[in-house]
Amino acid sequence: MDLSNIRAKIDKIDDQILDLFLERMELASDVAKYKAANNMVVFQSDREKFIIDNVKSNSPEAMRKSAAFLFMNIMDISKVSQINEITPEADIPHTTQAKRQPSVAVQGVEGSYGHAAAKQLFKSGSVSYYAAFREVFEAVENGDADYGIIPVENSTAGEVAVNMELLESHGVYICQTTTVECAHVLAAKRGVSEDDIKILFGHEQAIRQCADYINKRGGLTVIPYHNNAAAAQMIAENPSAKLGCICSAECAEMHGLDIVRKHIATDPNNCTRFICISKNVEVYDGADTVAVSVSIPNIAGSLYRLLTKFAVNGMSMTKIQSKPLPMDIRLKFPNDYMFYIEFTGNIESPAVRKLLKNFGDELNYFKFHGNFKG
Repeated sequence: MDLSNIRAKIDKIDDQILDLFLERMELASDVAKYKAANNMVVFQSDREKFIIDNVKSNSPEAMRKSAAFLFMNIMDISKVSQINEITPEADIPHTTQAKRQPSVAVQGVEGSYGHAAAKQLFKSGSVSYYAAFREVFEAVENGDADYGIIPVENSTAGEVAVNMELLESHGVYICQTTTVECAHVLAAKRGVSEDDIKILFGHEQAIRQCADYINKRGGLTVIPYHNNAAAAQMIAENPSAKLGCICSAECAEMHGLDIVRKHIATDPNNCTRFICISKNVEVYDGADTVAVSVSIPNIAGSLYRLLTKFAVNGMSMTKIQSKPLPMDIRLKFPNDYMFYIEFTGNIESPAVRKLLKNFGDELNYFKFHGNFKG
């Protein structure tokens, strides 16, 4: 046979496969109705194992894994269809308006990038400063602040891992995000030259973001500081002319420092993504991104099968990152892996609420982090 004849035969088989697939999905719908009427769960592991074992035994050895994978996909699509048909929607109480004249918690001091993020998100209200990010989470969780501003990802240095772990361990929700340009400058006391600076202070993330400049300078003693703006404040109050810091131009001006060199970040478009956290779920107009954490077993194909739930529902995944499970969950399920996921959707959508309910029912660990404009 020539290629055109082979393709014609493949096309005919594909038509047959499609017809059989559609017939199977109709029967799956009947199964869903039966399960609903008899209070049965959608996923039945014994039934799935029986089908896969049968497929493998009826396939040539060289095709057993491929055949099993094909049928697992078909069954996963079927399960999503059944879930959408009979699973109740998750109940997620929420408000749709941000608080007026809110109290906002920020790590650091006035002039920090967190302060800039707060000003972008809130045109009015009061800002309180905390020494550590954990304290910001606790302030929101305890009701001492309405909102907290937390950096989670930098375009150069990557994820702020400690804050993602704090998000997992505290009872708060993401309600907004914003991105702040981090145009780092080298700042020092009035009249200090670049060559005079022998000791450089900055947050560890900022130090990583300015690595090229630091390496080219050479001879600098670099000391991580808990916050760039706090480092600027410290230098302003210290008489030494050997000290410099990484901060923003606005921060340098605010603390009476000279800008010794501009644009010291490696990436000229360096920026940081911040999340705004609230104690309760708040979902505003235009919210188009849902964030969750889920755990799956460490077995072949488990991540792919998880992704099928999003693909079949037409939900695009915008972020997925592997994370360590919280310790109490890790002790119970040592073979599970956790993923932080952001995907397109809104909790007003029945499909989204059913997916979240399914996660809560089926997975060993599931946490809803919020619905916001991405």
